[in-house]
Amino acid sequence: MKNFIKNSLYIALAATSLGLGSCQKFLDVNEDPNNPSKVEAASRIAGAITTSSGAAQWRASREVAGVTQYGAIQSASSGGYSATNWRFTSGYFAWQNAYVITMPNAVDIIVLGEEEGNPHFVGVGKTLLALNFGLLTAQYGDIVVDDFYNGKDMISLVPKFNTQKEVYERLQTILDEAIAAFERTDNKRGLHVKNGDLLYQGDISKWKKFAWALKARYMNHLSKKSGLYNADEIIKACQNAFNGDGMDAEFPYLSGGLLVDENPWSSWGGFESLTNPRYFAWSQFFVNMLSSFPVTNKLYQDPRISKIMQPAASDGKYRGPAAGAFIANGQGVLADGSPGDASKTKPEDYGRFSKSGFYTNTTSPFGFITYSEVKLIEAEARLRKGDKPGALAAYEEGVKANMRKLGVSAADINAYWAAQVADNLTGHFDQLNTGLSHIMRQKYISLCLNPETWVDMRRMDYSSAIYGPSLKRPANLNTTIFDPNNNSQWIQAMLYESNEQNRNPEEVGDNSEKYRLLTPLWFNVVE
Repeated sequence: MKNFIKNSLYIALAATSLGLGSCQKFLDVNEDPNNPSKVEAASRIAGAITTSSGAAQWRASREVAGVTQYGAIQSASSGGYSATNWRFTSGYFAWQNAYVITMPNAVDIIVLGEEEGNPHFVGVGKTLLALNFGLLTAQYGDIVVDDFYNGKDMISLVPKFNTQKEVYERLQTILDEAIAAFERTDNKRGLHVKNGDLLYQGDISKWKKFAWALKARYMNHLSKKSGLYNADEIIKACQNAFNGDGMDAEFPYLSGGLLVDENPWSSWGGFESLTNPRYFAWSQFFVNMLSSFPVTNKLYQDPRISKIMQPAASDGKYRGPAAGAFIANGQGVLADGSPGDASKTKPEDYGRFSKSGFYTNTTSPFGFITYSEVKLIEAEARLRKGDKPGALAAYEEGVKANMRKLGVSAADINAYWAAQVADNLTGHFDQLNTGLSHIMRQKYISLCLNPETWVDMRRMDYSSAIYGPSLKRPANLNTTIFDPNNNSQWIQAMLYESNEQNRNPEEVGDNSEKYRLLTPLWFNVVE
């Protein structure tokens, strides 16, 4: 019965989207102008942006925040217990939220933009579509692209899957088409004519940079594919993407409106509970990221720590539980790999996760992709190319851009940078792995709670040389699937959802936890 309801919802939503176009020729007699049978593209942008954030990206972030060890739980009854300990099943709904709730909006904007002679709307639809396809393939691998709803034909309930290699090819094509659409000069209406462009208020130049930023991100995913990875093309995409502060593609949450207008880490989804929230506190692993330098693990308090999290009420110190452990076990492993303080077992010994700072307050923006990420992608590409000066320059700007975004003072930024240089930063960029340690740890900080950090962790093979000796598998590991004696065995992918598995089993294939959670996706296999 449960699957029947899910499938019925899928069909109903798809039919609703199809009906917007196909029913017009039958219903154009005595139309009520105040209740139109067809909604224009300008009225669809806000919904496409909103659902891309709240329905798709946030849903994909919620559980991954446990996998990537941003959040820590209070007890075994916490809502985040399964995610933190890698107990995933086919009941994880990022797939349905993206395919059913989110992406039909983007497709309809493309179709309506073409019909109305507004190519800039087409560009928006394609950019958001690529954002969501990229999100899905990074979590699941093979996904539906070519056989997805196209806004014109009847949707297939048993669609063919594209291989992940094909998906990455399609992503670049879709984004190239978006950029070409933004460059056209024959657009008839501005994107913000209905106040729907929640990202850029109709600024086409920023939308085009958004598309270029995504091109850079998805090309950079292929760092293990020697025949496909092209550092020069990545650098070119970065140079065409965001080139200064204030350009980030991020959803602007508000306070005092509907519940969905507020940042979900703050106001809903179980995070706001005062008794046993989904994530109780920031993890010690994240505290370590903000309390030590890469490579040397030298202690240094990042000025962003006070912008992101609150200290413990008991003593004003920053600390967190271990991944998969409870506060009853005390503080997690410290930056140098030594045990934390086991006596810290009370709630007041930890700063709370929700409403704690820049990323989890009610009005905190939720970023799709940022200027800081673009510069750090460029730093990685230049490092892999052997351009040490260019890599260092891009890295410096990526770090400082995130600090400026969080409101860190110029004096504190300069002091932090000087301390990194004194810790042999320049020498660390002589080697790929030590340079990557800097870049990946800064991406982890600047992309806080973004599911993109899981892509990086898998690309880096969950390396403690990259992320530091405090990166450990969860204390209460799902040993039904994962070997407790094999510390190199880490989670690799999500299960396809049960509604897709039941309706389209031939395309889904082996969807067992043993296979899906343990098998690396194509992008993460060295070739």
